[in-house]
Amino acid sequence: MSNTYCKMPHVGFQFTHRTNRLCPSSMSSKQMLASEFWHSDYIKDVRDKMKNNLRVPDCKKCYAQEEAHQHSMRMTYDMIWKDYPGSELPTAMDLDLSNFCNLKCIMCSADRSSQWAGSVSSVSQEQLDSLCSISGNIKQLTIQGGEPSIMPEFVYYFEHLEKIGIIGDVEVECISNLTNVNNRFYELLSKFKNARILASIDAYGSVNDYIRHPSHFDKVEENLIKLGERDNINVALINSTQVLSMYNYDQFLLWLKKISGMHDKLGKKLFVNINRVNYPNTLNISNAPLALKKKFLKDLELYHGFDLGEQFNTEIAAIKKHLLSEEQSDFLMGKNTDENKLIEFVTKIDQDRNIKVTNYIPSFYDYF
Repeated sequence: MSNTYCKMPHVGFQFTHRTNRLCPSSMSSKQMLASEFWHSDYIKDVRDKMKNNLRVPDCKKCYAQEEAHQHSMRMTYDMIWKDYPGSELPTAMDLDLSNFCNLKCIMCSADRSSQWAGSVSSVSQEQLDSLCSISGNIKQLTIQGGEPSIMPEFVYYFEHLEKIGIIGDVEVECISNLTNVNNRFYELLSKFKNARILASIDAYGSVNDYIRHPSHFDKVEENLIKLGERDNINVALINSTQVLSMYNYDQFLLWLKKISGMHDKLGKKLFVNINRVNYPNTLNISNAPLALKKKFLKDLELYHGFDLGEQFNTEIAAIKKHLLSEEQSDFLMGKNTDENKLIEFVTKIDQDRNIKVTNYIPSFYDYF
């Protein structure tokens, strides 16, 4: 296909508690019922433009990424859903049914966390039933939030798929903070053809607890091991690499080596994907104090003797290259990061969450 064609609008779309979009990268959204969006003139026009090798204005983010030789969501969708034909009903959906969450992560927002919003925003029963009405041909789901495992909306939707007899034909990918193993949620999850948990873990121990407050790392690890032992559930990790996770990345890598070994014994492969935090920009690894960058580069040398997948390997190499070139520039120019911005940001976050960074990261100020 051409570099303007994308599989997503031909097989499904993103349905959220806020709005409908072509996909998470789409530049605009439509507020209407799921069934109305799927049959709308808007999405039909998008499909026609793509089939005729015309650019879609709402897809300019992917075009820009590809022109900059970066990987785009369009490329991901075309790879994941290459075997799924278009049909009268969606075969693949990206679902975000609520912002209901039990954590107040440092890089999150009100759209994604009810803890930050101060209230819960969920799809209405009418919206949920509309989604159910077009789900008879679903083959693949991506579910996120909020925290999906504590959302009654996902239990309702899964029970609908079970009721119409297709749950065993559907593959599901669930992004979770793994702080909670809801028995009914995971009971239903185990009935899917294949279930993959993408566990959001950003650091080791108390550093992760600070980033993902009020998470408890011991419980997260316990749940990770418990789910990894289930036959039809595969677990992978998403690591949102940022300034704060750099503080004990050596311990994090050693922990990953242990968990990877446990998966090997179960006949499974542990994959870890890195997402570099760009928002808020203060947490981007480029804005870490120079001494912390040096420590982080040294810590990365511990990654040897085990393999966490192609994406992790590629991203680690890219991070090393990026920081080394930046560090060289810092030395030559005699510059360092504006450390006050990070201190001010963390101070404000501590006030909002009523905690103190040094109780979780005792060495926080040591690198300034």
